[in-house]
Amino acid sequence: MIEGLSKECDRWLRQAEYDLRAAQWCFEGKFYGPACFMAQQAAAKVLRAYLFLKKEDPRETRSVAELLQRAVTYDEVFKDFAEPSGRLDLYYKTSRFPDAIPGAIPAEIITERDAREAVKISGDMIRTVEEARKNNLPEVF
Repeated sequence: MIEGLSKECDRWLRQAEYDLRAAQWCFEGKFYGPACFMAQQAAAKVLRAYLFLKKEDPRETRSVAELLQRAVTYDEVFKDFAEPSGRLDLYYKTSRFPDAIPGAIPAEIITERDAREAVKISGDMIRTVEEARKNNLPEVF
């Protein structure tokens, strides 16, 4: 089971990196709502990867804030993401569905600044988890 969780960590980390690249691509194309959604997805997936690394199976939630609370129990470095994680969770629906924002649509409300911040936060989370993963690799002699 432990090796299986390590493989899951790798799979989720690779997908998080892919989602971040998609978020960056959307941002560069000025598709700010999709950039925010993909950044939220990258953050949720990388936190799942981290929890798999810690031998925990976190598949029952998609909330960045909930996953982050669990990650903090292993490493307080994740506390730095506490405040922005709630904003990322807001993008899960508001970046995609017209009925999530009364009287407007995501394409009219979500700004360049919102997307820039979301992409930066998820990128920072990925770098944090990648560093933790490197620190958990066995030493090779």
